[in-house]
Order: sequence, then structure tokens, then C-alpha cells
Amino acid sequence: MPRTINFSVIILVCLFMLQNKVYGSVISRDSVNYYLKESKKNSYSDFNKAKFYLVKAERVAKKLNDKNLIADVIYNFGSNYYIIGSYDIALQNYIKAAEIYDSENNKIGLAKCLMGKGLIQQGFGRDKEALKNFKKSITICRALNDKKFIVKNLLNIGISQTNLNEYDEAYKSFQESLKLSVKNKSSEDSQMSMNKLANIHYIKNNLDSTIYYYQKVLIDNVKPNLWEEAYALSGLSEAYLKKGDYQKAINYGLRGYNSAKIVRAKWDIARSAEIISKIYSQQNNFESAYHFLRINKIYNDSLYAESKIKEVNILQLEAKEAENERLIAKAEIAQQKLNNTRIFVGFIFFLLIALLVFIYQYYKYTSQKGKFFKEIEIKNRDIQSQQSMITAQNIALEELNQTKNKIFSILSHDLKTPINSLIQVIELNKQNDLTKEEQTFIFDQLQKQVEGTSLILNNILNWANSQIDGTTVHFEKIALNQIIEESISSFYAEVIKKKVSFNHDKEETIFIKADIGQTRIIIQNIIANAIKFAPLNSHIDIHYTSDDKFLKIHIKDYGNGLNQNKIEEIMNFNKRLVSEKGTSMEEGTGLGLLLVKQFLINNKGQLEIQSVEGKSTEFIISFLKY
Repeated sequence: MPRTINFSVIILVCLFMLQNKVYGSVISRDSVNYYLKESKKNSYSDFNKAKFYLVKAERVAKKLNDKNLIADVIYNFGSNYYIIGSYDIALQNYIKAAEIYDSENNKIGLAKCLMGKGLIQQGFGRDKEALKNFKKSITICRALNDKKFIVKNLLNIGISQTNLNEYDEAYKSFQESLKLSVKNKSSEDSQMSMNKLANIHYIKNNLDSTIYYYQKVLIDNVKPNLWEEAYALSGLSEAYLKKGDYQKAINYGLRGYNSAKIVRAKWDIARSAEIISKIYSQQNNFESAYHFLRINKIYNDSLYAESKIKEVNILQLEAKEAENERLIAKAEIAQQKLNNTRIFVGFIFFLLIALLVFIYQYYKYTSQKGKFFKEIEIKNRDIQSQQSMITAQNIALEELNQTKNKIFSILSHDLKTPINSLIQVIELNKQNDLTKEEQTFIFDQLQKQVEGTSLILNNILNWANSQIDGTTVHFEKIALNQIIEESISSFYAEVIKKKVSFNHDKEETIFIKADIGQTRIIIQNIIANAIKFAPLNSHIDIHYTSDDKFLKIHIKDYGNGLNQNKIEEIMNFNKRLVSEKGTSMEEGTGLGLLLVKQFLINNKGQLEIQSVEGKSTEFIISFLKY
């Protein structure tokens, strides 16, 4: 009897533990779904908050080791990065999610990833390729009767058709998406459909229908997200501008601009700013029109720069993906060959047992087998050679990418100061209180500034080419004091603004042996530093000394000077420094002295710094004598 009771207790305990485990698993899955839902709520308004919930969902999904849930989280990461325009990261997530969905035979998951890839292609204007992915995705969704993703694919198909000027086909796609989204009670999809229908009507000049659909978005029972709200408000502004109702146009335009700024949607900000600029221009309010035109240009330039960088990253990612697929295909072929080899060897082994008596056939088989293994060895060597080639290509791509980043940094650093100088000279002229003689003088100096800027740009491009083709130094005879005079002229506006004078000992022509392009960049950066840290109404001294091997140029400003720690940091560093502000709060990038040191090494030169803290700083640059 006691044994029966003990056995019953054990069974009850096991059942209780099993129930808790199942219950805990259900709760964990519910947690993942809850976090995904909260992430979607914030995806169009607060990226960081959306990402916060996705990180939580990922942690729980990995703990459960549920591959479909893990893939869902990765897919949602891709969608959130797509919304903020980080297409390269989005594509990585879609590819990763697709691999997991494929391994789990999750058809709807694959459909979602196809749609994601299409969206990224659409973002780069590759709408024909995007349409192929959307149509593959919608075919899977229709087969599974997944109405939610049927609607999303219809919207994306309509957008690509619009971009390809297939307006009638696009209108049909948006009508179908609106009908299904209303049936599905999906306000977000129905609002997007109405916005896109309004845009088609605007393209066809049906302004009343345009206004009707945009207004329907704004007065919908469910408040639209900021993304759709900004699109609708700017669309209404554009429609009323075309109708000539400038008051309504400006009201809706400013509201759309504010909504776009809150959601940080660069494309929508640029669009609304352009519309507002046109409205103010029609009202002869040219100051406001110019203000918003500048905003439009700033965001368009930013979008262009980002798109180019992301396009490079996407191309590299696609190339890597294609290479991976090629390697996988190779591995599958190799595996198939291995399987065939095993079957073949097994068959031969069977024949050997049966044909041991036939000596001739045994020797014939041995000969054939040796030849076969020799061919395999040759093929293995070929595969190893190809793998080495792929590794070398990957290293070359990485080096090219690093060079690209360095070129962008140099352009930003060395062109910022000359362009700011040009702006300052133009602003002096805009004040209209200059005499004719002063204007003539100013424009003469402006010409010098433009020529100086052109010189800087040519130097940077020459350096960039040397970085891409390999660092090549062309030693030649250079008139150093002439280069110094050219560099001083290129900083004319800064010198005038700070009332700094130069005491340049230039009585005779001084020659050095160096690369002229790299020498210009060295001198420009040292003079720029001296001007930056020189006090107002001060002077900068430039003179020359020499020894048996080197000709030395001394450039001295009378600013606050450098302490010994700072001097040691400059002399010992091999990467960009944190830039300090100048005496007039000038900003820098910390790249100038890195270029000086690198190019001095290339030209077999030297750098020395002497400073009296609180009084002066003197840079001594040594070049080879000619």
C-alpha cells in the first residue's frame, strides 16, 4: 500500500512539472508576440523604442530556441531598418531571416523576405527587379490566403508601377489594396492606400479627387501615424498650390513639414520644404521661399550622399551573397561527387569480391582507380587555388572601402575652411555698405579664394588617386616660398576676419626636393592651424633655416601655446586627434595633422614643435634640400 501511494505522488509531481513547463513556454511565446506588436506600433514614430522591444523579443525567442520566432524577430529588425533608410542592414536581416524560414519550410516567412528585398530594390530605383520579387511574394500569399501580406504586396506593386509611369495599373493595385484593407479592418494599410490613390489623381490632374482621398486619411476614425499624416498634409498643400489657394496650401504645407520633422523622415521633409518654397515664391515672399529651398537642398544632398554610400554597401553585400551562393553550389556539387564516389567504390568493392580470380581485370581496375584519384587531387588543388583568389579579392575590397572612407574624410576637412571663407566674403558684399573700390578689391580677393579652393580640391583629388592606385611620391624641384604665398592667399577671408598679418621672410627663392601635391597639403594644414589658433589683431612669423641635409620652415603663431602632454600626443599619435576649437571658436576635424605626418614620412621630412604655454607655438617642418 505505501509503495502505491509513493508511486502516485511521483506521477502527480511529474505531471505538475510538465504542466509548468508547457505553461511557461506558452507565456514566453506570448511575450515574444507582445514585444513584436509593441515594436510595430513604434516603427514609424520612434526607431529606438521599436528596436528596444525587438531586442527583448530576440532574447526570449533565443531562450525558447524557436527558429520561426527567431526569424520573425530578425525580419522585423529588417523592416525597422528599412523604415529609417538603412537598406544595407535591412537587406542583411532579410537574407538571414529567409535562410531560417527556408530551413523551417515557412512559406509566409519567405514571402515576407521577398517583399523586403523588393522594397530595398525599390528604394534604389530598381523597380522592374522589385516588381518580380513582389509578384513572387504575392503569389505565395494568395496561395496561403494571407490577406494581410496580400495588401502589403499590392501597395508595393502599385508604388513600383507608379515609379515606372504605369499609372492605370498602379491605380488598380491601390484600389484592390484599399478594398482588402478595409475588409481586414487595417487602418494603417487603408490610409496608405488612400494616400497613394490621391497621388495618382494628382499626377492625372484630378485635384478634387486628390483632396478627397488626402482628407479621408486625416479624418479617419483611427489617427494616422506621423509618416502617413506628413504625406497627406504635404499632398494637400501641393494640390491647393496647383489650385491657387495659397493660404490653405501654406497651412497644410507647414503642418506636413512639422509632422515629417517629428518622424525624422528625410524624404518627406525635403518634399514638404520644396512645396512650401514654391508657395512662398508665388506669394513673392522670396526670403521664406529661399529658406525652405535651402532646407530642401540640404535634405536632398543628405539623401543623395546616404543613397550612394548605401548603394555601395548594397552592391558589396549582393556580391558577397552571390559569392556565398556560388560556394554553396560548389559544395553541393562536391558533395554529390563524393556520394557518387562512395557508390562507385562500393560497387567496385562488390566486383572485386566476385572477380578475385580474374587477375587481369583486377589490375585494370587498380590502374583506373589510381587515375581517378589523381584527377580528384588536381581538382582539389584547383579548388584551393580558387579559394585563395577569393580571399585576396575580399582583402582588396576591404582596402578599397577603407580608402573610400578616408577620401570622404579628407574632402570634408580640406574643403570646409575655403568654402566658409567664400561664404564670409559673399556676406560682406550682401550688406551693401561697401564702396565701389572696396567691392572691386573684395571681388579680386574672391577670385583668389576660388582659385585657392580649386587648388585645394586638385591636391585632394591627386592624393585620393595616389591612395587608390598606391602611394607614389614624385620628388621634384619645388619653390617652397611660392607655395607658402599661394597657401596664405587661399586663406584670405579668415586672415581679414581675424585681422592677422604674416611676416614672411621671402627675399630669395628657396628650393626643396619633395612631392609638390603633398607639400601643398602639408603647408596648407600648418598655416590653417596657425591662423586658427592666432589671436585677433596678431601676426604669424614665417622664416627659414637649414643644415647639411634639410631646409627648415618655421611657422610661428602667438596664441595660447601647447603644453608638453599635447605636444607628445601630436608627435606620437597615428590616427585622427580630437580637434580643439580655435581662438574664434573655429571647428576642425582632427585630420590635418595626421595628413602632415603621413606626407612628411612619404617625403623623408621631419616635424618638430616648440611651444611656450600661454605665449606661442612654432611648427618646424624639414624638407630635403634640392
